[in-house]
Amino acid sequence: MKKSEISHLPVFYDRYIDQVPDMEITEALSEYGKHFLEEDLILYEQLGDQVYETGKWTIKEIIQHIIDTERIFSYRALRLARFDPTPLPGFDENFYAKHAPVHSRELNDLITEWVLLRQANILMYKGFSTDQLKASGMCNEVKTDVVSLGFAMVGHVIHHKNIIRERYLTLLESTKKSYAN
Repeated sequence: MKKSEISHLPVFYDRYIDQVPDMEITEALSEYGKHFLEEDLILYEQLGDQVYETGKWTIKEIIQHIIDTERIFSYRALRLARFDPTPLPGFDENFYAKHAPVHSRELNDLITEWVLLRQANILMYKGFSTDQLKASGMCNEVKTDVVSLGFAMVGHVIHHKNIIRERYLTLLESTKKSYAN
């Protein structure tokens, strides 16, 4: 299914879905997959634990958040695709971040974990029938469907990559300028 075939754009997820071009869901998952976070790995390593503002997440924390969110969205998608009528709860991303010991992890391992997770989700979505992609239910008190969750996964990564580019990678430019003076 293509993004334009989503029958009901779920509230909250729409801000992520809107960032994805109109394409087939498995194509979108692939296009914004493996290379998407890996391409800036050297820059992420240079950033280390720098943040653009006190209280904001480090690059490792952002990547872990992307992993956690993708896992939760894919779990929701699986439940809905199997026509499970049970309403699914939300999650507190800040609570999860607080309890994820990323300081002891290598950035490359986090990226690898996300790449493998995304590959598993591509295969999961390839296995869904059209009826399963259209299956809907309640997630965090919002009616959504399987295909919307897939596009939300893609858009969520785009969203955070944009934040990294706009707010974090500029820290490297500032560092270079201060050394040049």
